[in-house]
Amino acid sequence: MGQDSTPPGGPLSAGRDEPLWTGAFSIVLVCTHLSFATFFSTFTTLPLYLGDAHKWQIGLVVGSMGLAGMLIRPLAGLWSDRYGRKPLMMIGTGATALSLAAHCLSDDPYILLPLRMVNGMGMVLFVTAAFTTIADIVPADRRGVAFGYLAMMNSLPQVYSPWLALTIARTWGFTPYFLTAAAVAGLAFLLSSRVSSGADRGRPAEGFSAAALVSRSTLLPASLFLTIAVAFGAIQAFLPLMAEDRGLGNPGLFFVLYGLVVVPLRPVVGALTDRHGRAAVFLPGLAVAGLAMFLLAAASMQGMMLAAAVLFGLGFAAAHTALLALTVDRADSEQRGVAMSTFGFAWDTGSGVGALTFGLMAGFVSYGFVFAMAGVLPLAASMLLVAGSRLPRSAAPDPAG
Repeated sequence: MGQDSTPPGGPLSAGRDEPLWTGAFSIVLVCTHLSFATFFSTFTTLPLYLGDAHKWQIGLVVGSMGLAGMLIRPLAGLWSDRYGRKPLMMIGTGATALSLAAHCLSDDPYILLPLRMVNGMGMVLFVTAAFTTIADIVPADRRGVAFGYLAMMNSLPQVYSPWLALTIARTWGFTPYFLTAAAVAGLAFLLSSRVSSGADRGRPAEGFSAAALVSRSTLLPASLFLTIAVAFGAIQAFLPLMAEDRGLGNPGLFFVLYGLVVVPLRPVVGALTDRHGRAAVFLPGLAVAGLAMFLLAAASMQGMMLAAAVLFGLGFAAAHTALLALTVDRADSEQRGVAMSTFGFAWDTGSGVGALTFGLMAGFVSYGFVFAMAGVLPLAASMLLVAGSRLPRSAAPDPAG
């Protein structure tokens, strides 16, 4: 994983003649879109399907997907490196399809709980392998724009999938909805099987160790992403409550506007990272996200809340896309799966810890103070990096990768 002599965080230059839009790249993008469409579709349907279950049971079933995914994510990266990307993509999409179809059997929360956990494990296996496949097959100097398109494909379904799923469930019933969602995941399974063997990786199994589950080279970008993930966790947990408390209107508008900013911006900021370097994009991204949290903390009218949504969307899209590309730059070609799982674990931890920590804090301070504290993290991270002149460098293409 040697590094070149480009300026800190500077652009890559090798591989310009290699094509980006290959068959494998297109298939992975489509599979990612289909998989996330099934994921977001449960946001509006699963709580209603549980019906008369106790609130704590609904929370347990809904949240169990994230818990199961968090537990298996480190292993997903290790398995991806040792046994190949394609098998994990197929196992992940297959498990998702079967678990969604099995939801039709009962609305009992104790039956749905293990099915939901299988769904979560399947999603993590697929996402880890799919993202690593992209890292394997795209030219090194196009990684930024490649991951921009990939992130766009997993963000786009949140614009339409929850609404469409609820429409199907209310019009034809929950069984047709779950079968439709299972069919969509099944299509992703079939397409995953079409990923060419040249896009797959794998190496002989080695001895297991806890250290093998974490990519040390990824700790810096993962830690930086953690700061913005914590802020997002605070938004998810407390924006609706603050909006009601301050009379800011429908908080759903924040997420709609945020999504409308993030989705089309992904490839744009990705291309900027390839041209100007990762640090030139993620540093202002972190700073803008932090400033957005301060604006949200001070919001006294709906316009301020929506302006914060635009700023946070800009910051998140820039920081996440650039840091994801930087993760691949810094990872050894034989440990890209572990690198992706380490980076993904930052999201699991950040969003969960953000909601939990600030939830405890919110019992003693105002919502505004919570958002301001969340804004300190990404803003301080960007300032400390600049002040210390410790801008991470993009890696030269790995000859083995």
